[in-house]
Amino acid sequence: MAPKSKSDTPAEERTIRSAVIFFNESKPEAIKMVKVVLPALKKKGVKVWIAHDGQVREKLRMADIAVALGGDGTMLRAARILAPHSIPLLGINSGGLGFLSGTDASEFQKYCDAILEGRFVLEERRMLTVEAYRGSRRVFGPNIALNDCVIRCGDQARAILLTARSGEQFVADYFGDGLIISTPTGSTAYALAASGPIVDPRLDVVLLAPICPHTLTQRPLIIPALDPLSIRLSRRRDEVPRTLLSLDGQLGCALKVGDVVRIGRYERPFKLLQNPKRSYFEVLRRKLKWGER
Repeated sequence: MAPKSKSDTPAEERTIRSAVIFFNESKPEAIKMVKVVLPALKKKGVKVWIAHDGQVREKLRMADIAVALGGDGTMLRAARILAPHSIPLLGINSGGLGFLSGTDASEFQKYCDAILEGRFVLEERRMLTVEAYRGSRRVFGPNIALNDCVIRCGDQARAILLTARSGEQFVADYFGDGLIISTPTGSTAYALAASGPIVDPRLDVVLLAPICPHTLTQRPLIIPALDPLSIRLSRRRDEVPRTLLSLDGQLGCALKVGDVVRIGRYERPFKLLQNPKRSYFEVLRRKLKWGER
């Protein structure tokens, strides 16, 4: 089974016959949604499995799609698991903003048939692959991220110095609270809070957004995703503040002065199922309440 992409024009639709469900077992709303979605899918003849951590890989081999119940956090976790297997993910939002979701909990019953008949469109989103090196030794990764890679000071009211390069080219020294390296998908997440621009997810670029830089002249920068980035944690005088590396706010490690974080474009795009009647710009208007007074 392969749900259609925006450029596909299949002679006939192919139905979804199996699905694996991701949800946060600590969230009451997600648990409530499982009790709605699971029987609804089974009633339509879909074979369904719950993605428990120890058995996820085995279930993915048998699934046509994955379904994430909850907010963007659940979808980010699922994306890192699914991307290497090229399995499409449908998000059913029962959390907060839900920028990545294909539909909301209140609309699932309405769109269930369209989803199962392959009439939701397939969008491809670029991801990052991230490693951290201490000299020649790798101390973190490679791990992938859908939203962003964040390097920031872990001590209150302290600043860090980061030296950024794109390929062989020196970009800048960033002195401040840290730096966000974001995909277009992640431009509506932490990078937006750091005054970064919203980037159309169809673009193959990376966004560098400094966090509270100690200069008025450094602004967010959009560069091609083709060139790998390297970010070195440098020393400023004798200060060595605690520094943290974080992917999607869920994975990470501590860094030391001299460590280098290497960031590239992940080889496989993440596949996301979206409602064909809802454009990205409509999502921005609805979620960010553009134009409302």
